[in-house]
Amino acid sequence: MMLMNLKIFTIINMKMRQLNKIRICLCLNIFLLFFISLCIIIFASDSRYFRYGPNEDFLLISVKINTNLRYSFLLFLITCNNCIKVLISEIGEPILVFNVYNPDKKIITEFTKCQLLFYANSMFFIGNTRRVFELMITITQIDIALFSIIVEQMVSICTVYFLVTEKKFSKDGIELTLTSESEIN
Repeated sequence: MMLMNLKIFTIINMKMRQLNKIRICLCLNIFLLFFISLCIIIFASDSRYFRYGPNEDFLLISVKINTNLRYSFLLFLITCNNCIKVLISEIGEPILVFNVYNPDKKIITEFTKCQLLFYANSMFFIGNTRRVFELMITITQIDIALFSIIVEQMVSICTVYFLVTEKKFSKDGIELTLTSESEIN
């Protein structure tokens, strides 16, 4: 049975275009999000997690977030953290990851061995440490988690656009390039 499943997966994997794979993964991701959200709504709807704004018993790493000023400062910190995190993860980390983990890249020309070891290990250590604090922040209340997601997505849209505009596209042998709105009109 397992061998048959492996053969089916291999056939699907070989014949499926990348765009279709992405579409299937996106649909699965949406399904998983709705499934998890439904479970949370059904089983934890009366939780203190489903509040918003400052509250007398809202503690974040032993700091009371009970005033609008403290709450606003928390949102400002989350905004700064998420902007920097997205820029690092979408611009800086891929450079290190592709140089360290790409098995086809045997000759590194952009870094010395010591530089690559230092930068990669430093970035990964700092990123993992930062994630501990991010987790503590986002599990406090749903509004904080949603705000964090919105900020990350806004910055991510900008960085993805920036990275994509640096590329040329070729589909079916025809070279396509992104053009500005003024060139279209």
